[in-house]
Amino acid sequence: MNFDDLKQLFGLTFRDPDGAAVMLIRSGLPMPVRWMALIVAVSVSAILSWLSAQLFVVPEAEAQSIMTISSQPLVMAGLQLGAIVLASLLMTGVGRLFGGEGRFEDALLLTVWIEIVLLVVQLVQVALSLLSPTIAGFLGLAAIVLFLWLTVRFTKVLHGFRSPLKVFLGLVGTAFVAGFALSFLAAAFGLMPDMAR
Repeated sequence: MNFDDLKQLFGLTFRDPDGAAVMLIRSGLPMPVRWMALIVAVSVSAILSWLSAQLFVVPEAEAQSIMTISSQPLVMAGLQLGAIVLASLLMTGVGRLFGGEGRFEDALLLTVWIEIVLLVVQLVQVALSLLSPTIAGFLGLAAIVLFLWLTVRFTKVLHGFRSPLKVFLGLVGTAFVAGFALSFLAAAFGLMPDMAR
């Protein structure tokens, strides 16, 4: 895929996300290229997050928790990589539980592409923050909606489902269960803050 293909795919993602998902699945990209795209995407995202933390002042109460992660781009990139792989596994496994036929390889590619699209939005948000923090804030909310919308549409195409609403409900349920399980594991390994004080 050259730059013109990527530009066409980017536009198609907003006009017809189902068509973009089909185009990605049929691209036939080898697995090493998909992993490489993931590494590049999370690396650029971590650098952008670090840059944002350097450019903008946050309230002192929030500064410590934010800077702990954002000041370590390698740690942030590793966390994002793990989150995307986990999301791809869940997209594949949960979809198959409900009769889907999607493969992990394609789920990974679709999830990485969502990350790339959000990277472009993040880049615009950083630029807008220098001019209008309020508009940049609204763009951040729009990015969340875009993430959910693309995840639902891509999951639907990946597994051949018909109802976006059912896919959305499955996504919410999966996120809830996964969040609970991760919180339980974090507490079991002593990674959760002590709330008793």
